[in-house]
Amino acid sequence: MRKFFNFFNRIEEILSSLFLGGMILIIAIQVFNRYVLQSSLSWSEELGRYLFIWAVFIGCSYASLEDRHLAVTVLRNYVRPRIKILIIGLSCLLTIFFCIFCAYYGIKMLSLLNATGQQAQTMDIKIYYAYLSIPVGFILMALRNVQLIWKLFKGTHPVFLKDTDAGTI
Repeated sequence: MRKFFNFFNRIEEILSSLFLGGMILIIAIQVFNRYVLQSSLSWSEELGRYLFIWAVFIGCSYASLEDRHLAVTVLRNYVRPRIKILIIGLSCLLTIFFCIFCAYYGIKMLSLLNATGQQAQTMDIKIYYAYLSIPVGFILMALRNVQLIWKLFKGTHPVFLKDTDAGTI
């Protein structure tokens, strides 16, 4: 099971990095074309935007596992360890419910987009592929939060590791 999750982590890292790197490359080419060659590409801004969206949603899933999302930790920093575990577990459960809610309505939106056959404005692809990032990202983030709850009960959650760091405030 550990090998599967390590492989899954690596796939998320690679995909998010590729999407972000592709976006940077496409936007850099667009800037060069526009300001040096005086000729802009019609499709680059839209593709860059879609790659950024995919990078964000895949990256959010990975950030969940690493406990790297922004969080208000005032309450959990000043309570006993058992209450801290309860707060983190409740936070993960609420996040799972929110992710399922967003994924459900993202899938409904995808079915509407697929039925109408909408196309991207400047590229000749279905807009469906850009919006597919919403349910995929939220489903992945829900799975990562289930994994966090499992780590919480096993005692290997990142918050336990942070408590032992001398540099953590």
